Amino acid sequence: MIITLKEDIAPDVDFYYRQQFKIYHEPYLIWDRETWTMVLATCAVFRVEVDGEYAGDVILEGKPKGTRYIVDFSLLPEYQGKGIGKTVLEEVKKMAKRLTAITRKEKLPFFLKSGFTLRKTVKDYYDSGVDGYHIVFG
Repeated sequence: MIITLKEDIAPDVDFYYRQQFKIYHEPYLIWDRETWTMVLATCAVFRVEVDGEYAGDVILEGKPKGTRYIVDFSLLPEYQGKGIGKTVLEEVKKMAKRLTAITRKEKLPFFLKSGFTLRKTVKDYYDSGVDGYHIVFG
């Protein structure tokens, strides 16, 4: 299995918009096309590929002092639980002095095992009663 992380210098809004419905389910991050247009125009977009096929994405926003905020890090369901996310995250860590993100409860253990620390819980971040977790690496 060959895992690659490629910068997508001309990301297709409709492609990424459609992919989110294969990955996310309410109450989590479902963006409209307008939001995708803004995010893809202002952030660095990386395609995760496995054996040349699209498997997911990493979207990073630049912040001051070498920090990058992980706007989105997602894999299609058929690529989850196979070590692909861990491999990709190790590459992403090399791209910044410091990484930050807000993640959901079920993904928190993955990030903590990968060296991130929990900074705070963000109450009702995703929806009423659905918290987010602010994490930091570096």
